[in-house]
Amino acid sequence: MRTRYFVCVAATVATLLLTSCRNGDPIDYDTAISLLRDRNTEPVKLTFSASPPPSSLNPRVAQAYDQLIDAHVLKCENTEGLGRLCEPGPAGEAVVQVGTTELAVIAGHWTPENVVSINRSGGGSATAEVRMRFEPSPMYRDFEAAFNQIQLASGRSAFETDNPNKTVHVSYQRYEDGWHLEGVN
Repeated sequence: MRTRYFVCVAATVATLLLTSCRNGDPIDYDTAISLLRDRNTEPVKLTFSASPPPSSLNPRVAQAYDQLIDAHVLKCENTEGLGRLCEPGPAGEAVVQVGTTELAVIAGHWTPENVVSINRSGGGSATAEVRMRFEPSPMYRDFEAAFNQIQLASGRSAFETDNPNKTVHVSYQRYEDGWHLEGVN
């Protein structure tokens, strides 16, 4: 009877040891945020018309374009068939031409600020809620009001820097070499 009990206890201990070795340490807050920081997040790109409206149609938008022109971010010329067209100016290295009638600028990117919660599930996987903070690019930061005004006039929503935080859902998986980031929603 004692031998049978000893075999059962030994088998249970061996199973626990093998399971803990296979699954390793549970993911912690520092690892979760480090893995997300290591991943390059897609930049936030804003597109806008290369053709400013006449000031008589929309004075606020014309003023926004004028601000970018005065700062040499854009340079504009009158054309025969397309009217007034702009392109990146000498100080507009962050502005890119997208076709003939559209321009784009990288507004910035999202970076992880802190882990709100971690849900550790069995099998070496975990999910986390992570608060992200928007970090504007220098160009967007300097001309945020102008870019937002232009976005609104074109029917697009202005990039919301009034609330520069968002929360994302992140999934992690543990492999033999440690924890890996699987996805961000």
